[in-house]
Amino acid sequence: MGERHANVDIIGTPSDESRRQELRSRLVTIEEEINNVIESERGEPEILYETAQHLLQAGGKRIRSLLTTLSCEAVGGTFEEALPFAIATEFVQTASLIHDDVIDEDDTRRGVESTHKKYGNRMAIIAGDLLVAQAVKLVSKFSSPELMYVVADAGVKMCEGEASDILMYFTTPKLLTKENYFDIVRRKTVSFMRAAIKIGGMVGKATTEQLVILDTYGEQMGYAFQIRDDILDVIASSTTAGKTTHSDLRGSKTNYVLIHALSSCTESDAGKCVNLLNEGNIEFALQLIEETDAVKHASELAQEYAEKAKEAITNKGFMNEDLLCSLADLAGDRDF
Repeated sequence: MGERHANVDIIGTPSDESRRQELRSRLVTIEEEINNVIESERGEPEILYETAQHLLQAGGKRIRSLLTTLSCEAVGGTFEEALPFAIATEFVQTASLIHDDVIDEDDTRRGVESTHKKYGNRMAIIAGDLLVAQAVKLVSKFSSPELMYVVADAGVKMCEGEASDILMYFTTPKLLTKENYFDIVRRKTVSFMRAAIKIGGMVGKATTEQLVILDTYGEQMGYAFQIRDDILDVIASSTTAGKTTHSDLRGSKTNYVLIHALSSCTESDAGKCVNLLNEGNIEFALQLIEETDAVKHASELAQEYAEKAKEAITNKGFMNEDLLCSLADLAGDRDF
C-alpha cells in the first residue's frame, strides 16, 4: 500500500464525498510542504539526508498532521498557521518509526524497504535523530515557550511508552494485561495525538474550554487508532499493511488483540502462548486469537472509541465538526 500512501488516496470512504475531498486536499498540501522543507533543509553528508528522507517520501497516514491542522481550523485559525507544526509532527513520528524498525528488526514500512535495511542501523539511527532536530528547528521559528513545552512533553511520554513496550519482550502473562496495555498506549500513542491536537488548538487561539474538548477528542482518537493498528498487525498482509506483518506478535509486544485473547483463555494456554512468542513462534497465538474472537472484539472497541471522539466534539461550535468526525471514523475503521 506504499503507492496509496504516496498519492494520498488514504481517506477511505466517508459517506460525504465533499468531506473526503476536503481531507484529501489537506493531505496533498501537507505532502507538498514536507517535500519543500526536505529540499530547503538539505545538508552534508548527502547520505544522511537521503536516509532521513527515505521513509518520509514513502508517504504515510498523516493522521497527526491532520489533527494539528484541523484543530487549528476548528477554533478559527488557518491551515497555513498550523502547517509548520503539522510538518514537525510528521518528522518526529517518522523518526520514531525509523527507530522502531531498528529495534524490531522489521524489513518493510509504508510499502518500502525499512530505513535500516536499506541504509544500515547506524545511519538509520542518526537519520532519526536528524528528523527530531529538524522538527525542533522548524517549530522554534513559529513557537512560544508554552508550545515548545507541549511538544517536548509529548516526546518524553512517547519515549516512556516505547520503553515500557520493549520491556514486554521478556514478560509473563501476568504483565500482559489490559491495564498495562492502556497505560503503555496512553503514553506511546495517545499522548502524541493529544499533543498534536493541542498544538493546533493553541496556534488557533482556542479557549481553555475548547482545548479541554479537543483534548478529549484526541485521547479517544488515539485509542481508536492504536487498537485498529493492532488489528491490522494481526490480520493484514504485507501488501495491504505496507509494513512487516505480525511484528507485534513476533516481538512479544503489547497488542490489544493478543491481550484480549490471553485474558479469554485458560491460564495454562496463556502461559504456553507467551512462552512460544518469546521463542519466536506465533502460530499458537494466532490460534487463540481466532478461538476467542479477539479481532471482532477489538474492532468493536476501536469503533466505540471513535464514537466517543465524535461525541466529544459534536454540537460544540467547532467550525469543521464534520471533518473531525470523518477523521474519527477513519481512525476506528481504516484498512491501512
